[in-house]
Amino acid sequence: MRDWTRLIGKALKYSYEELVEEGKETVARVLDTIGKYSDPDGADYTLVGLTAYTAAVDDELSPVEIKLIGDVLGISEKEFHGFVKQVKNDDKIIKDLTDIVECMNEDELNDFASVLVGIFAVDGKITDEEMAFLKKLCH
Repeated sequence: MRDWTRLIGKALKYSYEELVEEGKETVARVLDTIGKYSDPDGADYTLVGLTAYTAAVDDELSPVEIKLIGDVLGISEKEFHGFVKQVKNDDKIIKDLTDIVECMNEDELNDFASVLVGIFAVDGKITDEEMAFLKKLCH
């Protein structure tokens, strides 16, 4: 069982710079994990697709969420919005990611959940829709 209170509390206390630093470190591990359980050459695309889907969960992409994603993943705002449009109503990406998540061990799953929590928490709030998504994907 994921300790959402601890993960969220930690992320909400971080400064923007700390979220970027933590995000970059964690994303490197998450990419290795995604590549381990799926196509290693597509890990970047899978993570950006998930991030786009994640950011659109509550239909509120705040400027700071977009900035964080760009700073952590190295993707432009225009590219990111293209991904959001592409995956917004694509349940297949969630199915594929759920399959990957099912294979993860506890440490890998905590890293994965931390990336998502960081994206959601950067604007200072986590909506009910975002929380439901986290719990669904990272049970």
